[in-house]
Amino acid sequence: MKTDILFINPGNQKKTYQVLSNNMTAVDVPVWVLLLADYLREKGYSPAIYDANVDGWNSDSAKRIISVYNPELIVLMVYGHQPSASTQTMPAAGTIAESIKVYNKDIPIAIGGTHPSSLPERTLNEENVDFIIDGEGIYTIEGLIDALRSKRKFEDVKGLWYRNKNSAAFTSPATIVNDLDKELGGYAWDLLPALHNYRAHNWHCFQDFNNSRKDNFSDIRSPYVSLYSSLGCPYSCSYCCINAIFKKPGIRYWSVEKVISWMDILFNKYGVRNIRLADELFILSPRRVEKFCDMLIERDYGFNLWVYGRVDTIKAELLKKLKKAGVNWIALGIESADEKVRQGVNKIINKDIREIIGIIKSYDINIMGNYMFGLPGDNKKTMEETLRLAMELNCEFANFYTVMAYPGSLLYRDISKKEDCLPKTWQGFSQHSYETRPLATNYLSAKEVLEFRDQAYSRYFTNPEYLDYIGDKFGEKVTKHIIEVTEMKLRRKLLEVESV
Repeated sequence: MKTDILFINPGNQKKTYQVLSNNMTAVDVPVWVLLLADYLREKGYSPAIYDANVDGWNSDSAKRIISVYNPELIVLMVYGHQPSASTQTMPAAGTIAESIKVYNKDIPIAIGGTHPSSLPERTLNEENVDFIIDGEGIYTIEGLIDALRSKRKFEDVKGLWYRNKNSAAFTSPATIVNDLDKELGGYAWDLLPALHNYRAHNWHCFQDFNNSRKDNFSDIRSPYVSLYSSLGCPYSCSYCCINAIFKKPGIRYWSVEKVISWMDILFNKYGVRNIRLADELFILSPRRVEKFCDMLIERDYGFNLWVYGRVDTIKAELLKKLKKAGVNWIALGIESADEKVRQGVNKIINKDIREIIGIIKSYDINIMGNYMFGLPGDNKKTMEETLRLAMELNCEFANFYTVMAYPGSLLYRDISKKEDCLPKTWQGFSQHSYETRPLATNYLSAKEVLEFRDQAYSRYFTNPEYLDYIGDKFGEKVTKHIIEVTEMKLRRKLLEVESV
């Protein structure tokens, strides 16, 4: 089998999520790779996809996949389903690149994604790769494969970093895609292993747990797909790296008709019900959201959808339609209970948080509340206030994050100038890893922040008021599941007592 471009989706679920990787976390489709592969196929190339999160990677993998695909170019795209996922996936990407070069040093390897686009020169110097794809990559990959074939110089390939006489060289910024419908018009789902290999987050399917035939609920969490209806974000929260590959804040949309056409395919061809709309802000344009809902309501597919919104973009008049269209979960960035702490990282919420949560719940839509501990202005009092707000709001599920200065964020730009503030390894940027190391605040050490976060997680999910509420809403299976998950303790190097 001769392949023009082999995309590899790197990952190491066990290393990144520890014990939670066994059954609790999602296994997400590589959304950006699917868009790129479809684009290149439409242009006449022959792409293929190898997903290390599904098929694994070991000492024999390089030989095996090169024998199977015989690629002209290998592209590692380092993305993921949370903001930290690109940086925390770099160790896995580096291992894959190294093992390929050991087996065959002549196969060109390019690496792209949020982290490589944020630190292109450093990535080129640190990893055993030949090229860095800086930016979205659509036109850069196409230009690179053409340059490799014609043995032309690389200067004309926009968005490309390469080695020029042992030093890093950059061509020029790549052109962003303006017409998403035309240029990125589809997903190459057929190039993946079966979509049943991908699974939704456990909480995404809480409302269906009582219908499961298994204790691990795998039968209701798969198949699962993520897809975009827009790219980018118009906001500039200093802890967020979402716009790193787009180079500036902003948002571009696919037409609603195009997005619905993808969902038609997912339902009719692949039997997918669980879908995450991966847009940083799906609930932003009321007219667009309403049109989307109307088209799905007409189809009556019975999707189980999860979308993102901001507290101050939620419109009560849309919630009824969102629920009827299948939106069972809205993820909201609440972050902190303290307004001054939020303002310190450009997170401005111009609505009453308690009121909005109450309105969403009144339409029987579940809420994933996202909270952050260790923002620069945080102390123990403000973090305790945030935890108490979370327990008062009593969302159906909650994420408790520590603050990381992710490459590509404004926070990283400022913090990286200081000594001994960042994790020593890229794995340390993972929220759930053994090596995790959050930022210290103006008042607290990194150890104190992490210790509070892990205690907050336990306090929230063992709170009798929460467990009673969840039991009443979702049933005994979900309550039992939450108790079992809460008993799974993450090992933390930073919190372990050093032996004398």
